[in-house]
Amino acid sequence: MQALRGVSFMVAPAAMVVIVGKSGSGKTTLLNCMGGLDRPDSGRVIYAGRDLHCMPQRELSLFLRRDMGFVFQFGNLLSYLTVFENIAFPLTLNAVADNEKKRRVSELLERIGLADASRALPHELSGGEVQRVAVARALAHRPKLLLADEPTASLDSATGRNLINLMFAMGRESGCTMVLSTHDTEVMDLADQCIRIRDGMVQEGEGRRQ
Repeated sequence: MQALRGVSFMVAPAAMVVIVGKSGSGKTTLLNCMGGLDRPDSGRVIYAGRDLHCMPQRELSLFLRRDMGFVFQFGNLLSYLTVFENIAFPLTLNAVADNEKKRRVSELLERIGLADASRALPHELSGGEVQRVAVARALAHRPKLLLADEPTASLDSATGRNLINLMFAMGRESGCTMVLSTHDTEVMDLADQCIRIRDGMVQEGEGRRQ
């Protein structure tokens, strides 16, 4: 069985895009292909005129490290690192100077409302706090593209909606293109573009401007 079939769409720079579909519809596979984590059997994933899956491995790795941010369904924070260290991790990978690293992380902690929890470990946080840290980590190195795989799936509706509002606000401020998968159709109203996927196929796409 094919996870994706005949999927084709375009995303504008700095757009907030929502991929909507039920569990098992192919959302995660689609995001993984868009992010260079999974290689499609056929077709192309074009980013800024380049086919991601034709890049040499080193070039693809640099792209993922510098230009891409990911927010996973359950945060995927490193359990042995503090909140501050988790957010700083992509900056460390990109060799950002210590002073700049501290400044950026401190600003992000303020932005997500967790300045007083910088020394906390992930197991000391609530689910919503974990996801806020995950969003901050994904944006810390100022990626051009952020992919989020059902980041509100483990949260109650109010906490989830607050997280989405925070993500989109931070994305718009930084000019980052965001592609978010969800099964929550209410999130559609917050997006510039909505893509429906069912059984691995795109059903419809519509642009929305706030």
